[in-house]
Amino acid sequence: MFQRSLITASVFATAAAFVLTGCGGSAATSAGSTDTVNMSLSTDPSSFDPTLARSADDYTVAPLLFDTLLRKDDNGVLVGGLASTWDARDASNYSLTIRGDAKCADGTPITPSIVAKSLTRFAAAATGSSGRSLAFGSSTATFSPDDKAGTVAVKLSKGWSDFLTGLSIPQAGIVCPAGLADLKGLATGSVKAAFSGPYTLVSSQPASSYALSLRDGYNAWPKFSKPLEGVPAKSIVLRPINDYSTIATQLQAGSLDVGVMADENVARFDGNNNFAMTSTSNNTTYLIFNERSGAAFAGRQDLRKAVAQAIDPKAFSDIVSNSRGKTTLSVGSSQIPCVNTDSSLVTGMDASAAAQALKGVKIRIVGTTLITKGNEYIAESLRKAGADVALQSLDNANWSSLTSKGGTDWDINIQGDNNLMGTLPSSLLRIMGPAAESGGRNKTGVVNDEGYAALTAGMNAVDTGQRCAAFQAAQASLLKRVDAVPLSTLPTTTVVAKGFSIRAFGDYMDAATLRITK
Repeated sequence: MFQRSLITASVFATAAAFVLTGCGGSAATSAGSTDTVNMSLSTDPSSFDPTLARSADDYTVAPLLFDTLLRKDDNGVLVGGLASTWDARDASNYSLTIRGDAKCADGTPITPSIVAKSLTRFAAAATGSSGRSLAFGSSTATFSPDDKAGTVAVKLSKGWSDFLTGLSIPQAGIVCPAGLADLKGLATGSVKAAFSGPYTLVSSQPASSYALSLRDGYNAWPKFSKPLEGVPAKSIVLRPINDYSTIATQLQAGSLDVGVMADENVARFDGNNNFAMTSTSNNTTYLIFNERSGAAFAGRQDLRKAVAQAIDPKAFSDIVSNSRGKTTLSVGSSQIPCVNTDSSLVTGMDASAAAQALKGVKIRIVGTTLITKGNEYIAESLRKAGADVALQSLDNANWSSLTSKGGTDWDINIQGDNNLMGTLPSSLLRIMGPAAESGGRNKTGVVNDEGYAALTAGMNAVDTGQRCAAFQAAQASLLKRVDAVPLSTLPTTTVVAKGFSIRAFGDYMDAATLRITK
């Protein structure tokens, strides 16, 4: 049985009429016009605390409620969010100027001191943010605000060249003082004054809908190189739907304006001029082995290799993406700089060798329901090799929670990796470095000192060639150890009804760019 999301059912008094206007499609304000956008989620958010965001739906919701200092634009370029200017003296020392007109939802000015307190919590290992290692690596961070000058100085104990990009991810959203004073209320979304972004949460109904309202007077919109068309929705209704077919049907019926899919249902919109489609391939899939003491694959490189020998990545890709994905040679997609291109480093199929090694081995597999058919293929492939397999497919929030808490409740995780940063370390840190239960992103539970040292060297390198050479060494290490088995990309398609728009920056879809164009 699936566990309930951490979000408790709560409806705020101001929300009743708001939710009704979103039911059955966008609310019309006049003939052919609307002020509401209805968008799908795959499941309930695990938390409304941006610092603790850990799954795709959390990444969708957080930018609507919490602004970051920097934002992504086209071609990976950074533009200002709450920061108006920024500077890197080197990979360890940075300075940011905070815009003077930004306010929290209760009108409190967002000062450098407020920014520093929020980021200090984000950077603290004790907080347990999955984004911490993306933004700071293994370094500690010191934030020194100067409210008079309007600046925040940042010093990292170790160089980390992805720091500024890390300030653009959802987990780096700035939490206002009221939220930091009530972390439980922050997690449930009940502290309206916690929000720094364009919207506030006015209704929370798990498994049904989440209603957001545009803040009066909000003006901290980033200036992208290509201006957004249309106007921000006054109301956004997010609807958890974990079945792609249902999402497609509701889009066609007008109950949804924006829906996200990753299977054959995308074809239902081919040639339909009433919808626009944007596909991104930042999602990759790969197997992660639990190597903690007591798990089936702890200290057993031979068994991990045998699993790789039993799996056909192309068959998996065709099943989960309706033949739209591409097999990979690493944990990142081919579009990411410095990704491995040497196929000889990847363990190939060998059904006979797999059967000799896996006969009778008990294996517990976990995966998200977003790729249920792929989970079943992996399980059946290992059963054919003689393994005794138990498969558990969980909704996205509970799957993420289970595989990120440490412990030995699973042996193989079928990882769906949403690479928010668009950089190789974002995915490599799933396989090496600090363990998830220790404030990192690594789900294997084993650091891999050799691979992590190479990754860290790459993050400190200034020269692109040196950087890629270090990252190649890190990838070669994990592939030799078989800490992970690369599978394929998982193209995700966002379908948008005519009269609405949302912007993708490379492979990153930014929900805060939702606009009404009719």
